[in-house]
Amino acid sequence: MPWTRFLAGTVIGFSGLVGAGLAGCGGSDTSGSGGAGATSTGGGGAMSTGGVGGQTTSSTPGGSGGVGGSGGVGGAGGAASGLTLLTLNLHCFQLGGTTFATNAERFAAIVDFLATEKVDVVTVQEACVRPGEDALATLVDGLKNATGQDWSSVWNFAHVAWEGTPDEADEGVGLLVRGTPSDVRSGEHAVQASLRRVFASARLPQGLGGSRVMSVHLDVFDPPARASQAREAAGAGIFQADPDFDAIVAGDFNDIEGSPAWSAFPAMGYISADQGLSATGIDHVMIHRAAPLRPATVEEVLTGMQAVSDHPGVLVRFEPHAGDAVTATRISTAADPGAGHFLSVRGSALPLSWDYGFPMAASPAGRALVLTEMTSDFELKLLRDDTTWQQGANVPGAAGGEIVVSPVF
Repeated sequence: MPWTRFLAGTVIGFSGLVGAGLAGCGGSDTSGSGGAGATSTGGGGAMSTGGVGGQTTSSTPGGSGGVGGSGGVGGAGGAASGLTLLTLNLHCFQLGGTTFATNAERFAAIVDFLATEKVDVVTVQEACVRPGEDALATLVDGLKNATGQDWSSVWNFAHVAWEGTPDEADEGVGLLVRGTPSDVRSGEHAVQASLRRVFASARLPQGLGGSRVMSVHLDVFDPPARASQAREAAGAGIFQADPDFDAIVAGDFNDIEGSPAWSAFPAMGYISADQGLSATGIDHVMIHRAAPLRPATVEEVLTGMQAVSDHPGVLVRFEPHAGDAVTATRISTAADPGAGHFLSVRGSALPLSWDYGFPMAASPAGRALVLTEMTSDFELKLLRDDTTWQQGANVPGAAGGEIVVSPVF
């Protein structure tokens, strides 16, 4: 059986990779066409930005989830088995920081590690594609041969890395999954800096517990943009996992524990699986407290002579655990901010703030933000591009409520 890749929501074959775009890692910022985006499906959907020639396609509604229905308690599920997850920045096709002479040797070592450690899912960053070479395809083929099981990959184009050099390649984020994931979604962050940043997520097969897993790679150069992207990813994970809230968000945060980017996740109800692991580590694994799993062990791996990248991997073994019961507060609007713009929410009670916004996710009905940590009445306002406030009085809200906002800017 051939391997399958889910490219921004569409199942494609090996030859289905396209895309050109913004400057790559360490390169200059040049504009270009969009990535290899396509329509994503299921679960209420999130906006998938990109597409050949810079097209933007919105997701197709379907499945469960999204904003709607009554508020109330979610989570508190149970997992039948544990889950082993690795997050790893592949450093595109670069061999620096490793002892390997070729990428073939490097990828073979990654396959051997994943098979030996019985890893179920990998969130990958700087996963690259260029003519004749595809990192995730190589790893999927290797894993199928090494484990005797089917593996799949999810990939979302971010930008062109090392543009204008012999190392030029299309770079993206993605997932490697044992089996076949479902409800694949992709997104482009609302706030960008010099390099285009995206995320990709999917529901794991039921045999792996069915949790929603998202891979992220936050901005490296611009701290405010990085923090906004973290708030957006934390919110997107919750929105896409509604009503079970079994979200895992992992990847290269480009920031350390305790930073604003890292702190956005605990504020939104996530548990840091790697908390206390490394004072200098910038790769992290977050799991929402409503998920029916808890980290049992965590370690930095693929270091020293075993390094396969300029980043260590973070390996987490989750064990079944009753998830926390949470109360969902859903904020939605049918307002359209217009092409190239976004809406955010600010408010009077944590995790909201009047000082910065939480970008809303695209939904079939407009835009939405789902919160699980509200405990009291509060007030809010929407902003366009997190700079232009909606006019009029603050909008009242209550924990566990369904707040529909009709802003005028």
